[in-house]
Amino acid sequence: MTISPFDLILLLGTAQGFILATLLWVNRKGNRLSNRLLATLICLLALMSLAVGFPQTNRWVGLAFELLPLILAMPLGPLIYFYTQSMLDASFRLGKRERRHFYPVVLDVGSKIIGWIFIIGLLLGFFEQKDGPAWGYVMDEYNVYSDIPRWISVTTYLFLTKGLIRQYTVSEVKIQQSQLRWLRLFVNAFLVFQVIWLIYLIPYIIPVTREPLLDLVGWYPIYIPITVFIYGIGLKGYLHTRTIDLASQPSKVSGIDIPKETVQQVTDTLQQAMTTDRLFLDPELTVEKVGQHTGFATKLISAVLNQHLQKNFNSFINEYRVEEVKRRLIDPAHERLTLTGIAFDCGFNSQATFQRTFKQLTGVSPKEYVSRQAKNSTQIQI
Repeated sequence: MTISPFDLILLLGTAQGFILATLLWVNRKGNRLSNRLLATLICLLALMSLAVGFPQTNRWVGLAFELLPLILAMPLGPLIYFYTQSMLDASFRLGKRERRHFYPVVLDVGSKIIGWIFIIGLLLGFFEQKDGPAWGYVMDEYNVYSDIPRWISVTTYLFLTKGLIRQYTVSEVKIQQSQLRWLRLFVNAFLVFQVIWLIYLIPYIIPVTREPLLDLVGWYPIYIPITVFIYGIGLKGYLHTRTIDLASQPSKVSGIDIPKETVQQVTDTLQQAMTTDRLFLDPELTVEKVGQHTGFATKLISAVLNQHLQKNFNSFINEYRVEEVKRRLIDPAHERLTLTGIAFDCGFNSQATFQRTFKQLTGVSPKEYVSRQAKNSTQIQI
């Protein structure tokens, strides 16, 4: 069995991808959700390389590759977006709302479903073997034109991800500059790939130029860059988790037994700093500023918040901001202000952070909250 040099590159990329995905999945350093989202992304890219590079030496192997869902492109965009969000916000979790973004994966398995319908129908006697080429033609055409929504989906999520990165500031969530550089590189690399994919996609979806294109270069212009991504982005992402200082996550102070009196004193002082001094209104508030205001060491403040209140600094501050937003939303004195204007006045400096934090703490979006309050007010008046 002879393997072409290009196929060998794809297979080596596949092996590298599976290794990196495994290392990321079991890695205990960094954000566990981020690691596993990146691992899933790398694994999907590796499966794509396997589907194209694996030598199909007999009809049964070819049939297996036709019927197995090895090429799944629709989840790539959501994985990129949620990976970035989890890196920027350590409190981010995949909930029911986020999982809905993965439902369009059904589009990826459409041709496989067509194939399985024919195979099952053939075994049950509903179809004849001579009908196979016609069903195969339908599968091929489906795969061709399904690349259009795939490209649109990934591109859309990439631009949403770039917007998400722009919304975060170092002062708000204490994201390290190295982390922001890594995320920008991560997204920009995929944007470059989207350009390559588009250049290939245009002649590919045109029937007249499709066969000449495949005869001339095959799938290599698309999958060689994927292999480069697997090695470059995957390896760099893994190494990044080994060195990153996750400042946005709760900092655990181990080996410190804080007296109850001290815990109570720090807690009371922090609450006073929020309720009386209203420090949370400062959009650039940091634990260092709170330490200077209260006279407590930043490590002590972090230790009390993490070990005794079970929350990180940002969560503690944002709770007060959300409560202030709720108060102002039902205050006639602020009725002329927009939701975003009220949020910014209450200390938020990112609309995305405000929307996400408000829903996490209240269970509803700001608009839903306002609507409910207005409804309740009407019922009381009646």
